[in-house]
Amino acid sequence: MANPLISKVKTYTTRFLIFGGVTFLLFYVFASNETLKSTFGAIESIFPNQGITSTLYNWKVDYFSKKTSNSSTKSQKEIENEFEVNDKQTNTSTQDKKKPNIVDDENIEIPKSSYNDQIIKHSYYTLAYVEEYEQARWVAYKMTPKNLEKNVDRKDERFEPDPKVTTGSAVHADYNGSGYDRGHLAPAGDFTGNHTMMTETFYMSNMSPQRPLCNRETWRLLEEQTRRWGEKKKEVYIISGPVFGENMPKIGRKNKISVPSAYFKIIFSEKEQKAIAFIVPNVNKKEDYKRYQVSVDEVEKQTGLDFFSLLPDDVEKKVESATSTEGWFGAKK
Repeated sequence: MANPLISKVKTYTTRFLIFGGVTFLLFYVFASNETLKSTFGAIESIFPNQGITSTLYNWKVDYFSKKTSNSSTKSQKEIENEFEVNDKQTNTSTQDKKKPNIVDDENIEIPKSSYNDQIIKHSYYTLAYVEEYEQARWVAYKMTPKNLEKNVDRKDERFEPDPKVTTGSAVHADYNGSGYDRGHLAPAGDFTGNHTMMTETFYMSNMSPQRPLCNRETWRLLEEQTRRWGEKKKEVYIISGPVFGENMPKIGRKNKISVPSAYFKIIFSEKEQKAIAFIVPNVNKKEDYKRYQVSVDEVEKQTGLDFFSLLPDDVEKKVESATSTEGWFGAKK
């Protein structure tokens, strides 16, 4: 004969588990990503290295991040209008072109192009999203000492779809099992000044499929050198992006992400009127990034982008054709 007490315990335990499971499921489905991130972060602080919370969070973000065209059209039009104004500003008279200070500092880092990309302006960087390739064509920003203040780190950050991409960005799961890293184009290390800076670098629109040793070694070392230049020069403009080609391999479960053959990075000091550029191959081996220094003109040739169009013509020509390392690595070529 069954013990009544044990039967009651089993009954209440079953009810508790069902109620708790339903409550958790409702919370999991309907809670915002930010609330879920905070809750799981608290759980991980109590039970570190258990992994399940990260997995659950990524499932939620990936599953519910369906492509939608309901993003704010008004905001996008405002951005497009802003860039149209900037483009018009480049059509200044010949007399104005000769004045070295006629430069729109707020947009000097933004390349011009004939591509029909969505321009997205986040709080601290701007990008052009290519739906066909499910990644940015370029990201651009100004690095100042405020960027590099050590106020936050990346340990609590999670990869998230970009809410501003009207067609829907790539998602975390697209990279799972691909053998490629989620490579930052605007690196997290360049945005340690505050939480918003750091969080925005983890949008999937800022990721590109990089070979592990390219991402973790060659590209990382170039990023670290870029920060040293930023600290030394106090203010530099940075533009990074993939070099797209024909018949690129693709990865992705939900979205098909093209794998670029290489990546470019341009660092420009307006004060010194000097730039240095690199095109780093996307290969799975550690290499010396210095071997891949090129002129800005060469980056333009391989990407179809027009950099520093707001500079006076003579300054632009000088900056874009230079390959000297003087003022960067300290030696002349």
